[in-house]
Amino acid sequence: MEILPLLANQQLNYSSKMRKISFLLSITCLIATEIVAQEQVLAPFDSSSWNVDNAEFIHTKFQGKESILLTRGTFFLEDVEFLNGTIEVDINFANRRNFPGVRFRIQDKGNYENFYVRPHQSGKPDANQYTPVFNGTAGWQLYHGEDWSFPITYDFDTWHHIKIVVSGGKADIYFDDMERAAVKVDLLREIAAGKLGVSSGIAPVYYADFKYTLTDGPTTAQPIESKAEPTAITKWEVSNVIADSVLLEKYQLDKAFKSSLNWNTYNSESIGLINLARYGKRSRGNTTVAVKVEIESASQQLKKLNFGFSDRVRVYLNDQAIYEGNDIYMSRDFRHLGTIGFFDSVFLPLKKGKNELWFVVGEAFGGWGLQAKFDNMEGIALE
Repeated sequence: MEILPLLANQQLNYSSKMRKISFLLSITCLIATEIVAQEQVLAPFDSSSWNVDNAEFIHTKFQGKESILLTRGTFFLEDVEFLNGTIEVDINFANRRNFPGVRFRIQDKGNYENFYVRPHQSGKPDANQYTPVFNGTAGWQLYHGEDWSFPITYDFDTWHHIKIVVSGGKADIYFDDMERAAVKVDLLREIAAGKLGVSSGIAPVYYADFKYTLTDGPTTAQPIESKAEPTAITKWEVSNVIADSVLLEKYQLDKAFKSSLNWNTYNSESIGLINLARYGKRSRGNTTVAVKVEIESASQQLKKLNFGFSDRVRVYLNDQAIYEGNDIYMSRDFRHLGTIGFFDSVFLPLKKGKNELWFVVGEAFGGWGLQAKFDNMEGIALE
């Protein structure tokens, strides 16, 4: 008497399982369809999709690959707006000084993300570099170390493979080893779709097999954990760009000069520095900005401030010049890089009450920035 209900229950269970299987198969098909829709695109260098700009190049077959030999300039892939996805390319370079690499999210010739190799630094920590480029100024002097570069000993005159996986404000960069990222970087420009490109530094370089994949991903930046020390200055007022000659002999700031400047307030980046190229475009003879902060002191006191700058600086406290420094690339010896760090200090003779501290910072090459921190915040407050 109980056999029929039992068979009925088994039939119901079987039907339920089949519906689940059918649902899972449908989801799998949708995923597969989505993957196909985002398939990898090959962009041959001899196609009309590339804008050669003022590049100097030849199409050639080299070491078994159809390639270009790029001797100067940049190739821009015009028919794609790349926001998130994967970029892959083969690169072949000689053992000589050069800076070839991949540019992405290109807004224009002066604004893009950049990863490039330094063949002449093979085996060293700075054998390559990620840097943002703002208003024509790269920031490699500001973004140096293991967060932005990785040590590698290159093989020369052979093909290497670069893969860059971009998602929102992050990029994983692979070099030859496609199983493990060589470096994971926080991208420092705003998240915005742009062109793709490859570039030559100052010597010939071969490229082949350029491919890209467009994927979904974040369109706004996620908060980055601050690495700035508690005693760091993290909010600055920044002036418009001014002529370098204006302050050459100005050791005392006057009201007329101060009132001629326009100011905006900006926060430092998560690593504690401010990249001034974000906020001003330099031109010949006009590579200087003033950066200031107000310090409220509980008493008359001498307070130590540690700071770093790129590339030139003059420091004023309460309108009086108290320090001047030059950290330009190769200014001290042939290998001096001019990378930023807390390498300088000044003792501020603070008066009781409000004090105005100025850094007038000039840029020559490689990064335009400033960072500063106190030993402690006892008896002072920043406004």
